[in-house]
Amino acid sequence: MRTTNATAWPRSAQTGVQMQLTIRCRVLTVVMCSALAVLLAVSGAQQDKSPDPHATGKIVVPVGASEVTYCTGCHRNGCPVAHPELVKLTWQAAGRTVLGTSGEVTCGTCHARGFKHRSDAFLARDQKGLCNGCHNGAHSISNMHSSTTACESCHIKPQVQLAHLTPVETKMMRSDINADCIKCHYDGPITHPINVPNNKKKAPDLPLSANGEITCVTCHVGHSQQDKFGNMLRKDNRRGGLCNSCHDDL
Repeated sequence: MRTTNATAWPRSAQTGVQMQLTIRCRVLTVVMCSALAVLLAVSGAQQDKSPDPHATGKIVVPVGASEVTYCTGCHRNGCPVAHPELVKLTWQAAGRTVLGTSGEVTCGTCHARGFKHRSDAFLARDQKGLCNGCHNGAHSISNMHSSTTACESCHIKPQVQLAHLTPVETKMMRSDINADCIKCHYDGPITHPINVPNNKKKAPDLPLSANGEITCVTCHVGHSQQDKFGNMLRKDNRRGGLCNSCHDDL
């Protein structure tokens, strides 16, 4: 007669425990492998991420390298305000104007190499005073708001043709008018999207660009003698008169 161990588990119970242990081991292995993969990915990303050269405030362009080439290694889109680079200044600059080794205009002529100073463009000074270092005397930038500025500088047609256009066409501006505005008003602040279509109420007295987009001149007049409401606004906005011309969702 065969004896049995009273404390032994039934075969089915033993099999169930072994299966549970196997499943747990497999789950734990998957979890550990996943965690290791995440750690390796994060570590690799941190190693691949180049340090911010502006963080220390001591950017040093390699000897013999072009500053423009060095900067555009990261700033691939270049400057939002198109300005000639590597052009030698042939007249006397005023103040503490930074030029290249051969007296040429470089990125550092307008931009600081270190921490952010004004706006988001690392401008070395307030933009209204920034340009005067080079653009002085006979080379000063003309006031675009002056009545002597050629009409076609902003409008789509010269003055002789504007008189024969419809009111809407008369107020229509060049599609690239914003580029002229931000040459001086980059620090803004720009509080409304530009270069976008007007998807709100249509306001015939607020001109759009030739391609139907909102520009700086949609809300602001271009002629200084027409500044009746301050900030060269086209309408009195103390009670939202300007904004409500298009917006019914404010």
